Amino acid sequence: MMALKRMIALGAVPLMLMTEVGMASSLLLPTPAQLAGDWTLYPEADRAAGCELYLDVTQTLRGDLQCVEVLIGKRPSGWLPTPDTLALLDGSGSALVHFNRYKPGMFKWTSASGETLLLERKSKE
Repeated sequence: MMALKRMIALGAVPLMLMTEVGMASSLLLPTPAQLAGDWTLYPEADRAAGCELYLDVTQTLRGDLQCVEVLIGKRPSGWLPTPDTLALLDGSGSALVHFNRYKPGMFKWTSASGETLLLERKSKE
């Protein structure tokens, strides 16, 4: 009986590894050009307290960075796309926050204190 359990366990490991690799490779990394443009960062409960941001294709930020600093606690200077997040970076390139994909054109982050911030693309008109 122990031998059968061991064989089942050993067979499950490769299957789990194949599944994880398959799932990870199915996420597409958006290009900076796809995410560049005008965005608004705001508390989920108070859209009026939002900050206007421009994500530049060179992965620098422009806009009301002082407002962003108030919302996230640190002043960002850049950004980085990942397969499932959009990170705001400090001057040394370290991630300050990772916004998770929430829905098309919108990312979401919840601070340690429980406040939820939304990063929403302004419509291209």
